[in-house]
Amino acid sequence: MSLALKLYLAKARRDGALAGERDDDQNGKRLARPAGSLIWLHVSNAEETAPVQELIRYLAEERDDVSFLVTTPNRLQVDARFQDSCDQPCLHVPAPKDTPQDARGFLQHWKPSLLVWAGSTLRPSLLTECRDFGMPMLLADARSRARIDGRKRWNNALAKPLLGLFDHILTGKDVIARRLIRQGAPAEKIDILGMLEEGATTLYCDDRERDEMAAILAGRPVWLATFVDEAEEKAVTEAHRIASRLSHRLLLILAPQDPERGYELAQNLANEGWIFTRRSLGQMPEEHVQIYIADTEDELGLWLRLAPVCFIGNSLTKNAKGFSPFEASALGSAILHGPHVDRYRTGYARLDAADAAREVRDANQLAANVQFLLAPDKAAAMAHAGWEIATSGAEAADRTAEMIIATLEQVEAG
Repeated sequence: MSLALKLYLAKARRDGALAGERDDDQNGKRLARPAGSLIWLHVSNAEETAPVQELIRYLAEERDDVSFLVTTPNRLQVDARFQDSCDQPCLHVPAPKDTPQDARGFLQHWKPSLLVWAGSTLRPSLLTECRDFGMPMLLADARSRARIDGRKRWNNALAKPLLGLFDHILTGKDVIARRLIRQGAPAEKIDILGMLEEGATTLYCDDRERDEMAAILAGRPVWLATFVDEAEEKAVTEAHRIASRLSHRLLLILAPQDPERGYELAQNLANEGWIFTRRSLGQMPEEHVQIYIADTEDELGLWLRLAPVCFIGNSLTKNAKGFSPFEASALGSAILHGPHVDRYRTGYARLDAADAAREVRDANQLAANVQFLLAPDKAAAMAHAGWEIATSGAEAADRTAEMIIATLEQVEAG
């Protein structure tokens, strides 16, 4: 153990002693440990939330007899998202404080079978206690140089000893691997498996309905606006009005975030003079229809297969959080989105950088990009770039899950 790590742990131990008696509910200790093998996944920063959720789904498909424990620096309002990842027990509790006392108490209560540490933000006391506990440790989805959680001045001194604690270090890019090696990570422990992303699930679609709808559209230019919240509806319809000036046959498929708003949305469109029909009433987008209100559940797969350009809503207004772009990219859609996508910031950033998606800030920018992407070659280029990112993320999750399961089986074999 390096001198710097010894000094850090000594200070953390004093801090823990000064904190005195801890709440019995700290780290979810009032929750019972599930029986059998328990995979512990620590989310070191917010951008790992969606990838870890996806990784849990992959692990659950491979092993239906294990349970999952997820820890985060704080609750980040993601409890339900983790608990919904699979049918197996998936508990989410706050990570223990970074003191030897708290870390030891956490490990004695939960007794994890192995640790998957997602991201490069490290906690020295917790990781040291994990090594002393004797469980396998994997650093997954390293996206940057290692850094110490909340202790920037310790970054250089502690990176090497902490990286050396892991049995495997999994990253997505050669450049990140080189940075970690320069920080002292053993090169023989590093595997480049690709970047984890939220799932690129292929949404269901009834082929007969798709063929029927495609025949009705008969080659009309179409764009889709989905997950649109009430505050965005005016901007979307205004963008459609502008874009239609250069393409008078253009059809907008408008899917409100809340399908129950179909009736009220129809009233608003009628007041604005639009010609529209509603999916929930069994109506079709005939040639004269300008906007088709897709106010039904579970048909996004159909709309994405019909529209080569998709605006993903809940992203234009200040309080918006965004929706996942990967369902659209997996089905070959060119993606437009607003700036407020905090919930999926990392995924959108990768798509934007690869020119697989574009950010728009108002109706004018949305209209201009819709017009640009009506050219089939432009939309196809963006769609292909998005599909490559979506499928590479799925491959990385699959390869990472295989390594985790192999490690778990070694633990179970004794």
